[in-house]
Amino acid sequence: MLLDPKRLIDRSIADLTQLSALLAAEIHDDAPLRSPELRACEEAVATISSLIPRLQVARNARIAPLRASGCPNCDD
Repeated sequence: MLLDPKRLIDRSIADLTQLSALLAAEIHDDAPLRSPELRACEEAVATISSLIPRLQVARNARIAPLRASGCPNCDD
């Protein structure tokens, strides 16, 4: 079975974009006290925001399809 890296990257970008939107909805800038959970959401959104452009660059790079096999050490 062949996996198309560009499709995998596109799916990852879409999933990360959705996750970032969900996390951003949890962040309330007007909250006087920042809970550890809110800080974790902010950090996750910042990390995702820096990761997505890198994935977009990787998507545009020349990549050969990957071959998926049942055994990583076999030539099945």
